[in-house]
Amino acid sequence: MDSAPGHELHGTRQVGDWPTDELVGLWGKACSGVVKQRFVIEYRDLEPPRTGIFDGLRIVIDPDVGFEMQCFLLLHLFGHSVQWVAPSLEHKLADLQHTEDRELFMKVLHAYELEAAGFGMQLMHQVGVTELDQWYSDFVATDWRYVEGYYQTNQLPEWKSCVVGGCPLVTPAPIPELRHHQVQVRFAF
Repeated sequence: MDSAPGHELHGTRQVGDWPTDELVGLWGKACSGVVKQRFVIEYRDLEPPRTGIFDGLRIVIDPDVGFEMQCFLLLHLFGHSVQWVAPSLEHKLADLQHTEDRELFMKVLHAYELEAAGFGMQLMHQVGVTELDQWYSDFVATDWRYVEGYYQTNQLPEWKSCVVGGCPLVTPAPIPELRHHQVQVRFAF
């Protein structure tokens, strides 16, 4: 029996199953795009459970995180970095930081996560990566299930229990004007 060529399986792989060699091109192009947006990319050992941090000037990724997760973190933390240094988005951060109503906070947090994902998708498209839209969208949905699970239980869920596939595609969002400045360190876990 002949094995199926890789491109026939390409769209059926789930988050956590993407071969490193298929993501290397994304990594190189995304790094270039992030740097051209004037953010610094840094590898640094981070205190668990942190996998990445950003401060408005740099995106830091823990090198112990798997390469697929590093690719996602770079795109997603780029999106969050945009949110914190774009003057046109500043008003959206108030509810995220000051809402005491848990239900409202979760809605605001979900919108915040999806907006960051849209900036990450836009960056992917700007650097010419369009064949990984489903992978990225599935990763965004998986990440949201993980974050939502944390806020519901106050414990980090097992990542594999959050993995989903075939999710609606994230809509690219135009990257607004950025005014780089240091903000309070924020992190991914």
